[in-house]
Amino acid sequence: MPPKVQCIYKETILAIENEQNVLAGIGIRALIETICKDLDAKGKNLFEKIDNLKEKSILTKEGVETLHKLRVLGNDAAHEVKEHNKQQLLVAIQIIEHMLDGTYIIPHKVAEVFK
Repeated sequence: MPPKVQCIYKETILAIENEQNVLAGIGIRALIETICKDLDAKGKNLFEKIDNLKEKSILTKEGVETLHKLRVLGNDAAHEVKEHNKQQLLVAIQIIEHMLDGTYIIPHKVAEVFK
C-alpha cells in the first residue's frame, strides 16, 4: 500500500482498538479520502471523488453506495462529534480492507507471481 494510505489505516485501526470511536470514524473518512487521492479520483469534494471511482471502473455501483455510507459515518464523526459503535466501525474497516485488497494487495501479488 502507498505510505500515506498505510499510515492512516494503522492510525484508524489503533483508534478502533482503543475504543476512540469518534476518532476512528474520522479515520474511516480520512482513509477513504486518502485512497481517492492516491487513485487520482476527480471531484471537488469526497462525494464526487467516490463517484469518480465508478467512472474509473475501480468501484461498482454497490461499492460506491457503500463508500458513501462510510463517508457519512465519517462526516458525522467529524462535524457532529458522533460516536459510532464498535460493530459499525468494524464493518466499516472490513469494507475498506476489502477495497485495499482489491486495489493494492491482490494486483501486487499477481504482478509478483505471474511475471
